[in-house]
Amino acid sequence: MPAFPFHTRRRSLGALAGMMLAGTLPALPACAGRSSSGPRSYTLPLAQLEKLIGRKFPQRRQLAGLMEITLLRPRLRLLPETNRLGTMIDLLVSEQVVGKRYEGSMDLDYGVRFDASDGSVRMVDVRVGKVEFPAMPEQFRPLFARAAPRLAEQSLNEMVLHKIEPDQLSMVSGLGYRVGEVRVTREGLKVDLLPASAAP
Repeated sequence: MPAFPFHTRRRSLGALAGMMLAGTLPALPACAGRSSSGPRSYTLPLAQLEKLIGRKFPQRRQLAGLMEITLLRPRLRLLPETNRLGTMIDLLVSEQVVGKRYEGSMDLDYGVRFDASDGSVRMVDVRVGKVEFPAMPEQFRPLFARAAPRLAEQSLNEMVLHKIEPDQLSMVSGLGYRVGEVRVTREGLKVDLLPASAAP
């Protein structure tokens, strides 16, 4: 790994902030103005997270060959006390036989993790809570109540929320850092940058 003089490293960390901002990751003000020998971090605020996740929707899934479920308009909330994210998603169910459509909503929460193998931040341990379809006919509700949460959990678990580009990861590595823990805080999703020499 190349050695960077102190002032060069500070300028490079500032350049890294610009690159990450261009790649939809936030700038790293804490990195740009201090010694670069210790841990650093940056935070994805709630609005930024919602924008990133919103790019993954709408999503369409088939249910038992009888219905098509469309997941729409995710709205996020931070759950720092459990290190998870909560998301309310609008649902649109299209009944395949007679073509009727029913609107509803689903509330779920999940953890996040950084996958160093491909630079992705992913949903993990997706758990569906409340599902509501007030206008759905009674005969469809048992099927939907059993299958829809399982379908959503299987579809969304391990979904990539964002991917840090290889050139960004290379620059982080070249500056003597690696991506560490990803945590949910009151400010947003905090990503730690640790000295590469620190034990994982």
